[in-house]
Amino acid sequence: MLWTVIVPAIDSAVSSEDPTGAGDRMAVTETVSFAAPAGWNVDSGFRTDQHGASDSLPRVTLTDGTVTVSVDADTFSGTADELLSQTDAVSLATNGSSVLAVSGARQPISTAGGLSGVQVSFDTPRSAGSVTTFVVDGKGIRVQVVGPPDQIAARSREITDMIASIGTHEGDTK
Repeated sequence: MLWTVIVPAIDSAVSSEDPTGAGDRMAVTETVSFAAPAGWNVDSGFRTDQHGASDSLPRVTLTDGTVTVSVDADTFSGTADELLSQTDAVSLATNGSSVLAVSGARQPISTAGGLSGVQVSFDTPRSAGSVTTFVVDGKGIRVQVVGPPDQIAARSREITDMIASIGTHEGDTK
């Protein structure tokens, strides 16, 4: 009875919803964060005022309906353009897909916080989105956005604002 009635009842009572609120900033590294629009769900990652059990920060993944924004960081010593090329090469080698093969031209991008990076956008009949890369203090930051074209278009202002808000902040997120 425990495994067939009680455990499923507890499991269904625990919500995996973790909506962002006004003013929430998501931690990408110890010193880099971004503003999340209110109402998006936090599937993984920490707000800047949260702490994990370890010193490392997980990938930030936010969803709103069928749109996903994933932001991660790792040690990287090259440029944002080189990081974009490396990201695409890894994707091609591991799952056989290349965003650069279906994307537009690489575009320089700057955030409100003064970070400079590079971005490519893609739009196919089934999915649209972008890959944006930055390098900050020896950390490569990759922002991947994907969803159905109509949903990406409907949320374009929020997505643009999220990317534009990426910047360094005072203090420590640990």
